[in-house]
Parts: sequence; structure tokens; C-alpha cells
Amino acid sequence: MNILLHICCSNCLTYPYKLLIDEGHRITGYWFNPNIHPEEEYNARLNSFNELVGRWDIPFYTEGYRPEEYFNLFTPGSIPKAPERCSSCYSLRLDRTARMAKEKGIDAFTTTLLISPYQDFERLVRAGNEIAQQYDIHFYSRDFRPHYNNSRVLSKELGLYKQKYCGCIYSKEEREIKRKDKKCLTHCKI
Repeated sequence: MNILLHICCSNCLTYPYKLLIDEGHRITGYWFNPNIHPEEEYNARLNSFNELVGRWDIPFYTEGYRPEEYFNLFTPGSIPKAPERCSSCYSLRLDRTARMAKEKGIDAFTTTLLISPYQDFERLVRAGNEIAQQYDIHFYSRDFRPHYNNSRVLSKELGLYKQKYCGCIYSKEEREIKRKDKKCLTHCKI
């Protein structure tokens, strides 16, 4: 099967790509991540992606950095918390991936987000299947999560950039709050 693989980052690309190739699929990568913020973080992830697809000679399409596409999903002052916020982000990126696959005559689409234990697998699959119906294209939904640790090891061996949060500014802020709260619990005297 010819599959357009949405790529969230180079780390998450490693094992899904290898598994799909080993199954005999033809893979074309697709970089579309307007959710990643700030721009320095986006560029660090994009550079790592470019390095890996260059090393492995993976054909790919890419979209420019347009964070407004992500921010326009939400009404200012009423940003939903995860997982509702994540559902909107999944739909945005999977919709664009399905549309690109359809335009390019590719049989199916999927995403490297399916490897992360930090993503909501059921929401991803639900969004992918709904979008697949809209575009009359196959969503290849495979649970790559059992290979997450293998992907981390391989990413380290390859020297790939390792991000510290999901990608959106809201997840970064939430992570920092949790980190401060945890630090306070272990160091603050109440």
C-alpha cells in the first residue's frame, strides 16, 4: 500500500517508518505541524526531520510554518484543555494529510502520533477514521505504542533532537506548571 505518513517529529518517525517499510508499504512523509510553538522549537524539530529524511532517503512533502492555522482553531480566552484541545489539533493535521494523500493519488494516510503514549490513541483513531470517510480514503490505524521505547533508543543513537513537550504552547505551559508544582512538593516547606 502507498501511504502518506504525517510526521509530528523525527523521533516518532523512526520506528513507524521502519515497521511500515518492513511490511512492504511505500511511504511518503508529510510535515505539517502548525501547532508547534514557538518558532525556534518548530525550526529545531523541522531541522531534525530534514536530517533524518535525508539520511534515510525518504520522499516527503512539507508545509511552511503557519501557526495561525492552529491558533485559529480556538476562541481567544476560551482555550480548551487537553484532551479536547488535542482533538482539534489531531483533526487539523489529519484532515490536511488526508487531503494531500487524495490530491497526490496516495492510497492511505496515517500519522506518527500513533506511537506516542502521551497522545490519546482512541481520539486519534476516531479522528482519522472520520476524516477518511470524508475524503473516501483509507486511514491506516496501527498501534505503534509498543515500539515507543525502541523509537527513543534509536533516536538517541541517531543523535536526533529530543523535544520536551508535545508541541503547542499550551502543552508547554502545562508541562512547566506541573514541573514547578512537582519541584515545590519536593522542595517547599509548607
